[in-house]
Amino acid sequence: EAAKAAGVQRVAYTSIANADDSANPLAPEHKATEDVLRASGLPFTILRDNWYLENYTGQLPQYLATGEVLGIVGDARIGAATRADMAVAITTALLDADTAGATFELSGPPITLAGLAETITEVTDAKVAYRTVTAEELTAILRGNGLDDATAAFVVALEESVARGDLDEPGDDLERLLGRPATTLTDALRAASA
Repeated sequence: EAAKAAGVQRVAYTSIANADDSANPLAPEHKATEDVLRASGLPFTILRDNWYLENYTGQLPQYLATGEVLGIVGDARIGAATRADMAVAITTALLDADTAGATFELSGPPITLAGLAETITEVTDAKVAYRTVTAEELTAILRGNGLDDATAAFVVALEESVARGDLDEPGDDLERLLGRPATTLTDALRAASA
């Protein structure tokens, strides 16, 4: 209503991958917001960001210190991309009037946590392995690292979502908007380790 009153010509909303069908704990709010936006009568563009590679590259010091990447996701694929690639794609969409009414699934080349560990090893020459843990073990580790019960449970719920495949969203929307291939995990890790 405020956007209408202000004469906003188009609303851009950054949502989550596969918001319509995802069981990710973040998805209900995003889907509800998308529904409100579609019903508003305002021109809109919805940009569904998948996970950010920085969710992993930002933990590089920890991975190197412990020699492992922990997770409950097994071999689930994650369409992660860098924040910089997402920003360029979103800007490109906003500068194109023809994207009004469009919904874009912004997913990068799929990665796995085992692949993350292998790539860290290749990039840094430090041996890092992926270790699968149970949800209960991950909860205990997170609590041992200082997270309160609610935050630990939320992080585990996110990991369970990844394990179910909620972030395995294929597509080429990101690269089409970029006009080039998305930044690879290898390049993102090189930048993070520089």
